Amino acid sequence: MINEIKKAILSGILISIGGCVYMASVSAGLSWMGAILFSGGLFAICIYGFNLYTGKVGYLAYNFKNLQAWKLVILTCFFNQITTFFIGIAIGQYFPNIREAALNVYSAKLSAPLAKLFISGIFCGILMFLSVDTWKKGHKSGLFIYVPVFIIAGFDHSVANSFYNGAALGQHTFTLKNAALVTTVLLANGIGGWIFPLLTREWKKQQ
Repeated sequence: MINEIKKAILSGILISIGGCVYMASVSAGLSWMGAILFSGGLFAICIYGFNLYTGKVGYLAYNFKNLQAWKLVILTCFFNQITTFFIGIAIGQYFPNIREAALNVYSAKLSAPLAKLFISGIFCGILMFLSVDTWKKGHKSGLFIYVPVFIIAGFDHSVANSFYNGAALGQHTFTLKNAALVTTVLLANGIGGWIFPLLTREWKKQQ
């Protein structure tokens, strides 16, 4: 259990680094470059086998009765969120360009309808599942396609959002509106991650 927590914390650190480079790129008017460089975080997570909520939640759909898998996903989600949030707070205190970019990005998310966030989170969940699953199938380049796609499209990634949330710390942070945003994207990422496994698991049984 301790090792799984460590793996979740390490994933949170890597996603935070990805968030830093993306926000710095946005601040410099190079958001497309940040979208590509963000992939480096997930690349390291896949290489080392760390625990990332959006990389694991989709696999629950192959066997919803696996309680151990559920426990791991919930544990991973919690420590991913806590790690990125507190790193975001620290970065926001000492890197003003990243804080300013995070404030702009996160304020736009807060003003968006929950329905938009839900749809956005679903599509991000789909792309994250594809990133990890194509990696497991030996197609490493898929990761560098699907991650930039979800970022450039503006889809919401719950763990990255947690970093932006921390970096943009302010009066909005501990509000019901922000709690609704966080919860909506978390659930939507999970549902999005389940779509491909649910629609293909019968095919897998026949193979």
